[in-house]
Amino acid sequence: MKKIIYISLIASAVLGGCKNSIDFVPQDKLSAGTFWKTQNDVQLALNGCYASLANAYNYAYDDGAADNAFCQYPWESSANRVSEGDIDATLDVGYNSRYVYIRRYNYFLDNVGKAVMDETLRKRFIAEVRVLRAFTYYELAHLFGPVPLLKNAYTDAEETAVAPTPVAEVIQFAIDEIKAAEADLLPSFASGAQDKSGRITNGAAWAILTRIQLEYGKYADAIVSAQKVKDAGYQLFRKTVLTGDDTKDDYSTLVTFTDNAAKEKFYKGLASYQQQFWIANEGNKEAILVSQNIQENEDYAPFGNGLRTLFAPPIMSGWGSITPLQTLVDAYWKSDGTTYTPPTPEQRAIDFNIKKTPSANYINEFKNRDTRLYASVLFPGATWNEYKDGYVFKWSGPGDGESFTGYNFKKYLDPVSLASGLVFDAPQDFSIIRYAEILLAYAEAKNELSGPDASIFAALDDIRDRAGMPPINQVVNNSKEKLREVIRNERRIELAGEGQRYFDIRRWKIAADVMKSPKDIANVIVQERIWDPKFMLMPFPQTALDRNTNLKDAQKAKGY
Repeated sequence: MKKIIYISLIASAVLGGCKNSIDFVPQDKLSAGTFWKTQNDVQLALNGCYASLANAYNYAYDDGAADNAFCQYPWESSANRVSEGDIDATLDVGYNSRYVYIRRYNYFLDNVGKAVMDETLRKRFIAEVRVLRAFTYYELAHLFGPVPLLKNAYTDAEETAVAPTPVAEVIQFAIDEIKAAEADLLPSFASGAQDKSGRITNGAAWAILTRIQLEYGKYADAIVSAQKVKDAGYQLFRKTVLTGDDTKDDYSTLVTFTDNAAKEKFYKGLASYQQQFWIANEGNKEAILVSQNIQENEDYAPFGNGLRTLFAPPIMSGWGSITPLQTLVDAYWKSDGTTYTPPTPEQRAIDFNIKKTPSANYINEFKNRDTRLYASVLFPGATWNEYKDGYVFKWSGPGDGESFTGYNFKKYLDPVSLASGLVFDAPQDFSIIRYAEILLAYAEAKNELSGPDASIFAALDDIRDRAGMPPINQVVNNSKEKLREVIRNERRIELAGEGQRYFDIRRWKIAADVMKSPKDIANVIVQERIWDPKFMLMPFPQTALDRNTNLKDAQKAKGY
C-alpha cells in the first residue's frame, strides 16, 4: 500500500517536476519518442501526476490561516503571514506549485495515447488525471480567482503567457471534466482494487464534485453528487468493541455518566472519532480520498505524515507548529448538544492562573463537553494514558516549541507514531476527503435549497451518533436560519485541523467577523490580525506577474 508515494516522487523527474513556475519550459522532459512506449511508462507517468497528493497534511496549515488555529513558524508555511494580513505579491500560497502539476497532467493527457497498453486501463488512467487536473484548477480558482486555463502541454514559455479565465468558466471546466471522466473510473469498493482511497475512484470524483458545487452555491447539483457518494457504500468509521486501552483515561471527573450505557456510548464515540485517523484503521470505509504516507527510515525520508510533528507538543517530540485557538475550543458543543457559553477572557485567565495549578473553575470549562473536544484537543489537565501512563498535558506559556495558545491538537496523533523519535515518522494516511464531509455538504446544500427535512437531520445525527453525541434538537432547530448555524458549527468541529475552515469563512462571508486577534488562556494576544476584503482572494506571486503580464490587470482588480 505504501509504495505508491515513493514511486510517485521518483516519477516526478519524468515530467520535469523540479521547476517551480508554469513559464519555464521543461528541459529535462524525456522525449515522447523514447518514453511513451509501454504500459509501465504510462504507470510511471501517472504516479508522477499523483505526486500532487503527497504531503496533503499541509492542508492543516489552512486552519492556521483562518480562525481555528495559530501557526507559530512563518518559515514553515504562508499561514502565519496570511492570518496576520501581511499579504502581497511576495507571497506564493501555491500558485506556481499547482501549475507544475497542471503542466504534468497536460503532458500526460497529450501523450498517453501513444503507448501500447490495455485500452480499458488507458481510459481509466486518463479519467483519473482529468479529475486530478479539475481538482487542481478548482483549488487555483478558489485561492486566486481568475487564472490561466491551460489545457495542453507546451514547449514554448510564451504559450503560458495568456490572460486569466473568469472563475465561472474555470469552475465549469472542472465540473464538466469530472462528469465526463467519472464513468471510466474504478468503483469505490471494486473487488481486488489496491490503494483505492489513494487513487481517484468514481466515489472520489463525485466527492470532489460535491465540494466544488457546494462552495459555488450550486446546491441542487451538490445534493445529487453527495447522494451518489452516499449510495456508493461509504460509512462513518465506528469502533464497536472497546479494548482496555480505549478506557485507560478516566473521564468520570469530566463527564457525568447517567448509567453504564451512557458511559459505553461516550467511550465508543471517543475511540471512533479519534482512531479513524490511526494507522491501524487505514482503509476504513470513511476514507474517500487520502494522501498516503510511509514510515520514515534511511531510504524513505521524510515521507511520513508530518502532523505527528506539527501538531504534537515538545514533550512528544513535536514542534507545536499548528495549535488550536480558544475560539475553536469554545465552539465544541456541550455534551447535550447545545451551545457552550465560555467565560470572559479575563475570567479565564484568573481561573487558569498560569503560575499555579489551574483552578476548579478552569477545569469546569471542559466538563460535559462534546466528545470530539476530548478526542481533538490537548488542554491543561487533560490526561492521555493511551499515549503514556500518567501523562497529563501542562502549559506554562510559549517558548521552545510550546504552544502559543495554551492548547495542542490531539487529533491525528497516533500513539504508535508518537513512540518513534523520528520527526516525520507517521505512516498514517491523511484524509483529503472523508465521508463525514459529504454528509455535512449534503445537509448544508439541502438546507440552503429548501430548509430542514428528515434527510438533513439523519445526515447530521449519523455524524453526532458516531461521536457518542445526542441527535440534533429538531424542535428548536426548525428553520433554515437556525439549522444553518448548527450545520456550520458542526462542520467546524468535525473537520477541525483538516484545512476546510479557511474557505468556509470566505464562502459564508463571515471572515471579517471572525478574523480577530486571538488570545491565549492567560488573556495574552497571540497574534495581531487584520482583515481586508481583498483577502477573499490571494495575490498572484511576483514571479508569475513578471513572466505573464496578462495577470497584472487581474491582480489590480483583486486590490493588490
